[in-house]
Amino acid sequence: MADDGTPLTKPQMEALQRHNLYLFLIGAFEVLFPGRPLQKAPYLEAMCHALQEVANGRSPRLMISIAPRHLKSVCGSVLFPAFFLGHFPEKKVMVVSYGGDLAREHGGLFRRLVESPFYKRLFAMRIDPKHNRIEHMKTTKGGGRQAASLGGSVTGFGADVIIIDDLAKASDMQSEVIREQARTFFDQSLYSRLDNKAEARIVSIQQRLHQDDFAVYLLEKGTFHHLCLPSIAEIRQEIPLYRRPWIREVGDVLSPDREPRFVLEEIRKEIGNYAFQAQYQQDPAPGESQYLSMDDLHLVDAVPEMRHFVRFAQSWDTAVNDGPRSDYSVGLTFGWHEEEERWYLMDVVRERLKYPELLDRIRATRQRWRADKVLIENSALGAPALQELRRQESRTYSGVKPTDGKVERFVGQTDWIRSGQIVIPTDQPWYDTFRRELLQFPNATHDDQVDALTQFAALMRRRQGSYLDTDPVTGRRRGERRRE
Repeated sequence: MADDGTPLTKPQMEALQRHNLYLFLIGAFEVLFPGRPLQKAPYLEAMCHALQEVANGRSPRLMISIAPRHLKSVCGSVLFPAFFLGHFPEKKVMVVSYGGDLAREHGGLFRRLVESPFYKRLFAMRIDPKHNRIEHMKTTKGGGRQAASLGGSVTGFGADVIIIDDLAKASDMQSEVIREQARTFFDQSLYSRLDNKAEARIVSIQQRLHQDDFAVYLLEKGTFHHLCLPSIAEIRQEIPLYRRPWIREVGDVLSPDREPRFVLEEIRKEIGNYAFQAQYQQDPAPGESQYLSMDDLHLVDAVPEMRHFVRFAQSWDTAVNDGPRSDYSVGLTFGWHEEEERWYLMDVVRERLKYPELLDRIRATRQRWRADKVLIENSALGAPALQELRRQESRTYSGVKPTDGKVERFVGQTDWIRSGQIVIPTDQPWYDTFRRELLQFPNATHDDQVDALTQFAALMRRRQGSYLDTDPVTGRRRGERRRE
């Protein structure tokens, strides 16, 4: 229906389907699954919109995480290649999955779609009859769709787009050998198949299955846009659609018609909380640790006006190197709210940095917030960084030497966190990653943010009064607060 409410003619609808992946899905579904009605839903439009951003070249790296049986493979492995080749028949698309049977199934659906009258009315792209195998179909313009599986040969076929659709079965993802095989296959085989790495596109459609699975390996590269669609929203999400954003509030169910809340809770009971958190919530770890829960955190929707903050302090946990499997260097910025008399977490820097970049980032972050106290762990990479930084501003930078283990240090500060001395805004882009790491400790893949928080909390428990009583310019005590 047009914007003015008048019905669209068939040519008008086909023109829209040619340029709108979601409308293309609506028309193609009857071709792919005759007699089966498509249940339209915002999450389908969200996936199509994100995939179309890839097709348009605006999002060269995309990760989609969603529960099984939500048409993610149909959208990513069947619909998207057909749509993309319809517009760019000279391009080459490689679709990779964990097994040959799955690859052939998706290839068969792709061929059914592109050979249908519906598709041929929309696009001029045609499959070359001399090259029409399920595993490898060529277009008459020299492009095509190549199917591959984990560990299989991908030599001899370049690609403009690589689509990775569940690179390992759910039952295999608990194996470190399989996880490492997936990582190696991507780095040493798949990535080298991209013809033009500056313009090439990669789409990964993965359900989360393990804390250290292939999905998190790609995400930690820092180049992928992540469309994460948990079955029950745990944070507020604003997800782009074609006309207006889709707002998911905390507790909203992804597909209430197909899987209402009570059905999801029954699934949780049947498969267990860990499996549910992984496959349905896209968070493969217990939602709460033995040390902290969501109820223990003091959250606000947004940071108050800046005029209320009179002091800023920072805490850095530095990593040894910047390799793809290394830890992160993390810098947390805290602001002291004068009226509420408590700390707000204002900013999080979480990056893999070489030593010169780390020094620059610490200096820039300190200058941006005008922090008068910067804590740096005095070990590994932090020791030389601290020495270098203190040459310029000895009063600002303080070294912290860890004594106890990570768990012991964290447990000792949990009551300070529960007491409301630290407030966390939920509207920040770093909030979800910070929250997950904090609640999953010590079982999270990384704990750098927790270490930086623990370091800050330990100092403020001991010396908050004297710190706040010290003049940030002269370093002298004002005498307005008692000494600890």
